[in-house]
Amino acid sequence: MRKRVSEFLPARRDALKLGGWGLLAAFADQALLPIQARAAGKSNPRGTARFCILIELAGAISHLDTFDFKESKGTPQDLDVRPIRNDLYLSHRLFPEMSKEMDRVAIVRSMKSHEVVHFRGQYYTQAGRPLNPAQAAEIPSVGSVIAYEMEAQRRESDTFPAYVGCNLDTSGCGALSTGFLQPKYSVLDVNLKAGIGGTAVDGEAMKVLEERYRLLNELDKALETSRAGRDRSFGSFRDFQSSAYQVLGDPRWPEAFQLSKEERERYGENEVGLGCLLARNLVKADAGTRYIHVVHPDWDHHGNIFEHSAKTNHYIRCNEFDRALANLLRDLSGTPSPRRAGKTLLDETLVVMATEFGRTPGALNGRKGRHHYNPVYLSMFAGAGVKGGRIIGKTDTDGVALVETGWKYKKMQPRTENVYATVYSALGIDWRKEITNTPSKRAYRYVDLLGATEIVSDDEISDLFV
Repeated sequence: MRKRVSEFLPARRDALKLGGWGLLAAFADQALLPIQARAAGKSNPRGTARFCILIELAGAISHLDTFDFKESKGTPQDLDVRPIRNDLYLSHRLFPEMSKEMDRVAIVRSMKSHEVVHFRGQYYTQAGRPLNPAQAAEIPSVGSVIAYEMEAQRRESDTFPAYVGCNLDTSGCGALSTGFLQPKYSVLDVNLKAGIGGTAVDGEAMKVLEERYRLLNELDKALETSRAGRDRSFGSFRDFQSSAYQVLGDPRWPEAFQLSKEERERYGENEVGLGCLLARNLVKADAGTRYIHVVHPDWDHHGNIFEHSAKTNHYIRCNEFDRALANLLRDLSGTPSPRRAGKTLLDETLVVMATEFGRTPGALNGRKGRHHYNPVYLSMFAGAGVKGGRIIGKTDTDGVALVETGWKYKKMQPRTENVYATVYSALGIDWRKEITNTPSKRAYRYVDLLGATEIVSDDEISDLFV
């Protein structure tokens, strides 16, 4: 009796536990072909990175209790704050591991956000620009732009998706679509806490799959002329089929999901720990993935921010982030680059910590927590030529106001736009490029000068590298 592919492969619901493609605009007619792009200004991309791992602390870390420490009436007594170097003091209770790794990390303390609510803030962190409802349907995520730009560099052996997300489904805005870009540049979003994934396809199953795929290609070729001029969703769907087929047939894919018990314990059995562990494996596999966006949820502590009895608090979230980031930096720095003699994978990977905004300085509120605060907050960078041990920007003694920006723009604070200009630059992408033939006919700039309420700089944070 002939067997069906479904007898060999995971059930659809099991596959969905692993993750899904960002399909919101996968069948939209507005997907442009070909893209019309042009330079919109002078830029000189660094090209110091082959990979980027961005860790989003969704809900917003308290800057003044962590990497821009300011003692106040809200400071708990058990933080065990210790001097690290220069103007850096860290809680050993919150960051016992990162306290040993800060020479690898540069901190930007002068960030400012357009947003002060979560949905808009998390959209901003994924899209690299404030939410504009009139244009939202056509705006791609930054990861999709990177996947589009990296397409020309893909090798025949590159079967992994260029853009992989971890836990984007836990973000308030979910996984953003490709907007006007082709669906082939979608994110593959993985939720490792929902299921281990990485199911391997054995030899017999692969033979069945290959035969079915061959027949599908023949049918597609026979119907090609009858589809001329029809809806672009046909081509979009075939792109997804091709991507899925390539991944299923590559033994490196299930290997990337082999997360040993020892490694899980070392990184942490949580969203950021498993996400950083998978990100490390994807970088080591060097199979086509170039940008990994890891969401670490549940940082929104309006109440009980330092209450030990609470189910979630800054003790828990900081400890999770601490273990994950420290071990990621150690593993990448301890792994030789397969392409560049004398270099490590950290030399080729830009690691970024981003968040939506900061949290209110001073004493805790009536619920023993901190509310949202966007005038100043922080981001962090490591690898790919970033000069570790550097602090950019300075706040006042209470963490309320900016004292100095710390970069070449003395009157303008860095924004999320500048974080992504830095990411683009490190990956060798002209961040001042613009795409002109969008559905709305309004040019899409990779880094938009027009912020939510004011003009912003479209420059990279070059002070991180010099």
